Amino acid sequence: MSRPILILGTAGNAHDILDLVEALNAMTPTWDVAGFLDDARPPGTRHLGLEVLGPLHDAGSFPDHAFVNSIGSDKSFRRLPQILASTGLAAERFATLVHPSASVSSRARLGRGVVVQHGVTVGGGTVVGDFVTLCPACTVGHDTCIGDYTILAPRAVVSGFVNIDPNCYIGAASVIRQNLRIGERVLVGTGAVVVREIAPGATVVGNPARPLAPSGERIRSRDEEEILR
Repeated sequence: MSRPILILGTAGNAHDILDLVEALNAMTPTWDVAGFLDDARPPGTRHLGLEVLGPLHDAGSFPDHAFVNSIGSDKSFRRLPQILASTGLAAERFATLVHPSASVSSRARLGRGVVVQHGVTVGGGTVVGDFVTLCPACTVGHDTCIGDYTILAPRAVVSGFVNIDPNCYIGAASVIRQNLRIGERVLVGTGAVVVREIAPGATVVGNPARPLAPSGERIRSRDEEEILR
């Protein structure tokens, strides 16, 4: 017997969530998507063929439903803990969904409210925290720790023995070298190649990845400064 589930948010990630649920149900009927909760769309409107049933703070009105989060982007990821807290839901109310095509080691551990999309690989000894989203085709190496509320965008590669602190966004097609620590609330830009540890709150871009200055310009290395003199 399938269980009702509600999707939080109606942005682009909602498409991937629906695809994931359909893939799971094709194997074993498990979930019945009842609709969306979203603060930006009026209740009663429809999105992707499903009804928007109310804003996020109405989540408590659905005591028999599970929930899955689709909210999170490079613009909003730092607010994700507050956004989910606005629902008033306990972490246990969130389903952990793993696409049938994903390869997740039996020696990996997934937290609550985790979404693992198609083509994802998660190595042995890896610990994935609560409310983490692993987008399509990303790779997480062995013995890595992914902190709560972190998002790995499509085709991101995180090597082995990496520690990513909570509430980070790892951009599409970026690469993080092994044995590094990424501080909390870090944004790794699209295609960046990270070869050094990153301080909390930083935004890094490029190959090799370097932090952006407050103006948005990349901070030059000492070698680059010497060349420009």
